[in-house]
Amino acid sequence: MIPGVQAILKDNTGQMYTLEGAATAIMIVFLVVFIVQASPLTPLTSSASHQQVESQIETSGSDLLIVLDYVPEGETYSPLKKALVDWTGVEFDGQSSTYPNSVYDLTSVLNRALLADGTAYNLVVAYQNDNKKWDSRAMLWNGRPSDNAVLVSRKVVIHDEDAISASFIPDLSPNSSFYNILDVRLTLWRM
Repeated sequence: MIPGVQAILKDNTGQMYTLEGAATAIMIVFLVVFIVQASPLTPLTSSASHQQVESQIETSGSDLLIVLDYVPEGETYSPLKKALVDWTGVEFDGQSSTYPNSVYDLTSVLNRALLADGTAYNLVVAYQNDNKKWDSRAMLWNGRPSDNAVLVSRKVVIHDEDAISASFIPDLSPNSSFYNILDVRLTLWRM
């Protein structure tokens, strides 16, 4: 037999390298399994894709409020302002029927635009009280938002001639035509 080959056959280091490699591979597999199980991967886990979805929801909500605040030709009020002026302060839960008609129309537009793609929403109206501090009251409530909810808002100025139905919103300037300013806050989240 060739003297170098005989020395290699008697050397056991090759078997040790093989066992070490197999043991390392098993440890890496267990480590990967442990890390995957330890990290919470749920539909609401923050990730780059969720940030993109949140950005899209925020843009859609902001655009929706802008469109709802547009005054159509021949009308006095935008659909948003009309609903705010007619609203008496009643909180409408979930998909319950809403009234008066202007609030119903606003709810219908929000439902068609948002619920169709799985976006839930709450609509809260904030206003300044007599102490110039902000109070708020829910107008349309569809539940507690998720941790990844986004908030968009739009200010609507109310004047004395608007004859607002919500008696709890005070007239901040009785000696002028300015009545109050309402901050319409639309909270949006994926269901």
